[in-house]
This record gives sequence, structure tokens and C-alpha cells, in this order.
Amino acid sequence: MIKRLLGVDVDLTVCPSDVGWYSWLQKQGQQMCWVGDYEPLPYNLGQLFPTVEDPHQYWREVDYSQFKPIQGSVEALEKLSQYFGIVFISRIKGNHTKSKYYWLKEHFPFMTEYVATHGKWVMNNSVECMIDDRLDVLKQFDFNKRVCFNTPYAQSVDCDIAINFSVWNDEIVKRICERYL
Repeated sequence: MIKRLLGVDVDLTVCPSDVGWYSWLQKQGQQMCWVGDYEPLPYNLGQLFPTVEDPHQYWREVDYSQFKPIQGSVEALEKLSQYFGIVFISRIKGNHTKSKYYWLKEHFPFMTEYVATHGKWVMNNSVECMIDDRLDVLKQFDFNKRVCFNTPYAQSVDCDIAINFSVWNDEIVKRICERYL
């Protein structure tokens, strides 16, 4: 039996790669703006380090093996995998795609597939829902497919979403199953 697919973002949704980026930025240059100056935090942490020439270099070469999955994400997605195929859909940036794939394979061995793309929206007609931390990504999906994992970062757009959550747990598994099964 072919399972319906759930799209899941990687960075900041199941992987705390922002922590690595912040540490990398601290090593590259002096922090000129303090986190307390922003409410909410800028999604582009490079704004806190204006002396860093190319703050996005981190994303072109990040090694995902340094990270542990966001608490509860493995367990929740494994439960959801009983009913849905789990497809990680992530944006391509530089050479880190191979590292990300092997990290996902290690921590989420039940995943159905990994899709690396510049435009996640191309999967709109293929997934039951898309779980992502960015509203600008979710806005490109049909309303009923928008599931937002909340982070402390500023959003660049506003849009209505079907489900909103901040913690990977049994409650979100139940809510997703109720809505998409």
C-alpha cells in the first residue's frame, strides 16, 4: 500500500542548525548587534554580525553530523510514519546536501525520501501537508497543507496556516492524524 506523503523541512524544523550558524558567526567576527535588540530574532543571524563578509558561507559547507535532532522530532515522525510516508524537503545551499542526507538517514531511518530543491512549492501536489518553520515557504502551499513549526525568528510574510505547533510530541501527532488521515 502506498502511503500519503508528509513533507517535512529539515533546518530549524527537525535540526537545530541555527545553533551551529550562530557559533560559526561568533568565530568569524565581532557581534555588533545584541540578540536583545531584536524581538523576535532576525531569521538571518548574519544581521547580528555585520562585519562578517559572507555570513551565508556557513550554509554552503555545514557538516550536519555535529547536530542532534530537535527534541521529540524523531519519535513524533516515527509515529506518523505508520500512517504517512515521511519526505524531507529541503533547500539546496552549496555542498551541504550530502551531509544533510546522511544525517537524516542516520536519525530518521524510517524516512521515505529526501528531496533537495530550490523551490519546495513544487511538491504542493505531492504531499498531504508541508511542515516548515518559514511562512514564506508555507505560503506557496495550499492553505490546508500549511503546518508551521514555530521558532523564535521573525517571519518575512504573514499567511494563514492550518496547524501551528512549537513542540514535537504526541499531541501534534494526533492533530496531524486527525486532519490528514
